[in-house]
Amino acid sequence: MAKSFATLAQRGLRTAEGKNDSRIKLVRAIRAACRRLGLDDDARHDIQEAITGKRSATKMSFAELGQVLDRLNKDWKGPSGHRAHIGKIRALWWTLYWLGAVEEPNDRAIDAFVRRQTGVSALAFLDHRSSPAVVEALKSWAAREGVQWQPHPAEHDDRRAVVDALWTELRHRDAVGALRYESYVAGALSIPADRTAWSRHEWDAAIRLLGKRLRREVARS
Repeated sequence: MAKSFATLAQRGLRTAEGKNDSRIKLVRAIRAACRRLGLDDDARHDIQEAITGKRSATKMSFAELGQVLDRLNKDWKGPSGHRAHIGKIRALWWTLYWLGAVEEPNDRAIDAFVRRQTGVSALAFLDHRSSPAVVEALKSWAAREGVQWQPHPAEHDDRRAVVDALWTELRHRDAVGALRYESYVAGALSIPADRTAWSRHEWDAAIRLLGKRLRREVARS
């Protein structure tokens, strides 16, 4: 049976040289695992604290460093692993940020929400069984902020619903006049005015464009 990193890390205690070498390797491995999972430093610190009670790796024992690495590697399923729910949750959180419903769009804020909803310590550890509850909670929140989701969305319908909500709020604030959003977005991004021709990336760019504009309007008010 393969030993865990927490167990193997104990071997580094035998000599001062081995101790230093093992610590360096474990810290590097933790950072590499976080990069694979798309975790920034704040998220890594949160996970380290959740597992060991210590935010800083320099204050951890060898066994604690190994426990962190074991946890990170347990969630890693390789490049082909099913992690679409992670991107969906991040996109919904950013939707709430653009609409002004949340103030922090980073993983640390998302992790706090995930913990409240599921008890799971971080978004990176959320599997496909627990993720639907988080997705539905975020969609319900966005609906209260004006996003009108389609019950059976076709391609791009969810993105169009977000654009519609952003544009409605901008018009409510008299920030864009009587323009249609297709004309506004096409002029700003140099893309076709026919929204049926927009790609996924162009819809995403439209959301960022309108979201940034709305955030500026909110900041002025």
